[in-house]
Amino acid sequence: MKNRQLLPYFLTFTIVLIMVGTSQLLNNPEIIFPEITALAIGSLLAPKQVWKTSSLKLVLLIMIYAVIGVLMVKYLHVSLFIKVVIGFTLCQMGLILSKTTFAPLISACILPLLLNTDTWIYPLSATIMSIIIIVIQKQLQKKHYIHDYHYQPVTFDYRHELILFCKRLFVVGALGMLALRLDIRLLIAPPLIVAFYELSGNHQKLRSQAPRLYFLTISMAFISAYLRYFLNIQCHFSVIIPAVIATALLLFFIYYFQIFFPPVGAITILPMIIQPHLLLVYPILIAAGFALLIVFAFLISYQKSSN
Repeated sequence: MKNRQLLPYFLTFTIVLIMVGTSQLLNNPEIIFPEITALAIGSLLAPKQVWKTSSLKLVLLIMIYAVIGVLMVKYLHVSLFIKVVIGFTLCQMGLILSKTTFAPLISACILPLLLNTDTWIYPLSATIMSIIIIVIQKQLQKKHYIHDYHYQPVTFDYRHELILFCKRLFVVGALGMLALRLDIRLLIAPPLIVAFYELSGNHQKLRSQAPRLYFLTISMAFISAYLRYFLNIQCHFSVIIPAVIATALLLFFIYYFQIFFPPVGAITILPMIIQPHLLLVYPILIAAGFALLIVFAFLISYQKSSN
């Protein structure tokens, strides 16, 4: 592997190490922002930037929607189901108004709802980490380690987007209601909602890779959750150890298989901040939730092609 190819991977690994290390040093798990690994995959590792967004909009959308998520936890006194529906709706509005396809904002907003995060450390960390990603991306582009990306505002067919949004909202709402009724929130883990959003869009090439994406995602869910369970919970090592091992394995798989699927990055880091009693069932819930969402994504795309 050439040094030019290695550098973005090394920097991604370093970002995760610094983030988790800072969290441990300050004894504040809210500093860990799982979506940062997804941003690194889509901005630094992929042959070209995955999302149609400018650097400024990427940072602003993460900041705004992380703040919205925390505000909803602190001040919106309705059921969690209603919060998720409102959050998902606001995210769709944000994508349309910003003229971007930056789906990770969904995770930035929904994650604090599911984890009941009400501290401002979360949006602060998410914003800082996003800025770091953008600064590194610009430097790598400047030195020709990765390709330049020139953002053009996205033009939407509003009628088409409204119909597609209603279908997506129905799926997220139905699965969310099931997950909350059964008290298995991870069935709608935010990175899975992001993955569903992307797969149900105009991404035929992405859907054609669904089996590979599913296998990698479930494998990393299992590896990451069980690494933390055995090393951190059972053997009492710092959470840094399972986090860096899982990240190293993820980066190796991404390079070897050339699968640049951002949600798998967030799925890999998420076990580092969930409750310990959820770790053993985490891969099962991720496998079940992702399987259902892939099926619904294909049904939605089939309906679009039939019309």
